[in-house]
Amino acid sequence: MRKGNDLFVQVPAGKPARTSVIRSFMKSRLVPLRLAALPLALVAAFSVAAQTSASPAQLRETVVTANRSEQLLTDALPHTTVIGRDAIERSQAVDLASLLAGEAGFQSVQNGGRGSATSLFLRGSAATQVLVMIDGVPLTKQDTTGTVSLEHIMLDSIERVEIVRGNVSAIYGSGAVGGVIQLFTRKGQGKPAGYAQLEAGSFNTMRAAAGVGGQVGDTRFALGIGGHRTTGISAIDVAQHPGENPDLDGYRNVNVNLSVSHLLAPGQTIGFRAQGTQGRFDTDGGGWGSATDVYKGSSALGNGSLYSHNQITADWRSELTYSQGREKSLYDATLTAYPYDSQATSRSRTLNWTNTVALRGWQLTAGAERQLQSIDTSDSYATTLNTSRDVTALFAGVSGTSGPHALQLNVRNDAVSGMASQTTGYAGYGYQLTPAWKLIATVSSAFNLPPLGYLYDPFSGNPQLQPETARSGEMGLQWAEGTQVMRATLFSTQTDNLMLYDFNTFRFENVTKATNKGLEVSFNGKLSAADVRASLTAQDPVDDSTGAWLPRRARQMASVGINLPWGAWLFGANVAYTGKRPDTALNPMLPAYSVANVTVRYAVSPEIALTGRIDNLFDRQYQTAWGYSQPGIGAYAGIVWNQK
Repeated sequence: MRKGNDLFVQVPAGKPARTSVIRSFMKSRLVPLRLAALPLALVAAFSVAAQTSASPAQLRETVVTANRSEQLLTDALPHTTVIGRDAIERSQAVDLASLLAGEAGFQSVQNGGRGSATSLFLRGSAATQVLVMIDGVPLTKQDTTGTVSLEHIMLDSIERVEIVRGNVSAIYGSGAVGGVIQLFTRKGQGKPAGYAQLEAGSFNTMRAAAGVGGQVGDTRFALGIGGHRTTGISAIDVAQHPGENPDLDGYRNVNVNLSVSHLLAPGQTIGFRAQGTQGRFDTDGGGWGSATDVYKGSSALGNGSLYSHNQITADWRSELTYSQGREKSLYDATLTAYPYDSQATSRSRTLNWTNTVALRGWQLTAGAERQLQSIDTSDSYATTLNTSRDVTALFAGVSGTSGPHALQLNVRNDAVSGMASQTTGYAGYGYQLTPAWKLIATVSSAFNLPPLGYLYDPFSGNPQLQPETARSGEMGLQWAEGTQVMRATLFSTQTDNLMLYDFNTFRFENVTKATNKGLEVSFNGKLSAADVRASLTAQDPVDDSTGAWLPRRARQMASVGINLPWGAWLFGANVAYTGKRPDTALNPMLPAYSVANVTVRYAVSPEIALTGRIDNLFDRQYQTAWGYSQPGIGAYAGIVWNQK
């Protein structure tokens, strides 16, 4: 049974030389001030090269995830990134993990090709410590993996992605130690219009998507469906797992999205949203099988919500949302040397009431949330788990500006059945040095609940497991002018009661503390005619009790992506670098790697475009998890129609 890709297994630090940046982090529990010169230099370099003009619309890009209310991206105190629909289409990324691979602080770990188990690390935080949301609805998974199956979330129906880095539990509750990834699905607006896409390429890959959306009278709607299939690759490395079956690991995916809203009166809107995806995959046993074994599985994710948005007064907005989320996972290893099958169904039902009051340039936010979480499992050994818990939360916040000063304060209390309540806080301060430059400092606390499977699984559960708690501090410098935004952030997070699977007791334990300190730099904007996204991360994730390097977390990551228009053509290229990192205590150090992808798009007409891309252009052989190879070079071509 899969335990996830991000176990906190203690790994000897070894003797590899560290960079001077990392050495400086280790000399003190506080981030040394002398490191401030590095982000300053990086930001200055970009600012000199990036002078340009921009339209008012470009200058006023908004976000909602950073503090639960709409604000300008450049006003957000947490380090926030937005990836809009245009950027998604330019990237030609297929799934969420591929899209985020080049963003600051992210690292992807995948057991093979498309559809295989995937974990996303953010600032060294494991997948269980990064909250994923769809249209404001938190996704939770309560089995022994504890991680939402991000590998099955395709981008066909996604309109926008917002990434908030850092500890924001005081805003969203459990699981937001490393940050929040919020997906917004397509919403209909304007004249009804359709879209369609078809793509084919390497590894017998086919992908198609179609949909329609718009507004009729006071009703807005959007409907989309997509599908993806591939015969895939043989991900298992037979040199590392010589007994395994080197067969192709195929993948099939179907996803749907539906959104309907109606304006009852000015400022009064009711609506319904639903999103679902199902992935069916072939996988490998990870060294426990034979050359004839066949492993299969599937995951079905679905969520729906009913909501009412009400402008009570000119200054008071109230939102009431009821949502349900579900993930059902099936694992079939009956055609193996050790026959086994299992199923797990995680559910969450959430009622959220959020109120926002505008008061003389300030935003006051307050609300309540109640969530019921449950897990239902069974397997071929006749072991079962059927349990649930409820979480009741109260939260409040204030944010705004006064002259050059910006302030954000949040507090939240979560009462969890069977556990002590958790109170978390966030305090952020920004000072506008010049119209373009802003200094930002934040402190925050967070917690992360054990998934129900960690507590009560018949084989590995530990009812005495305690929530993880974390404390974070950041200092950042932001430069924003025209379409360019640069952010450099020094961060430090310490996590207590870290949860991990203990191979000595064969169950989950609170056994250690972990600290990650680092520097993160990101840039997004236009340089001349080109759209540019770039990022750099240097970090030092360690087990405080041993000084060991936390597994599967690289100390250095970097990426550069460029899209250059040329008449009817659009050329794109992206290069991402991931440094060496330990896998587990039993496996060797994984080497560093770089992967380059290129894209091309030709506009046949204002509505029709031809697309092409090459993934892993130089056919690099690399692994993100020991024993599982990533796909080599692949070429794809397609056609896209967007009705105007």
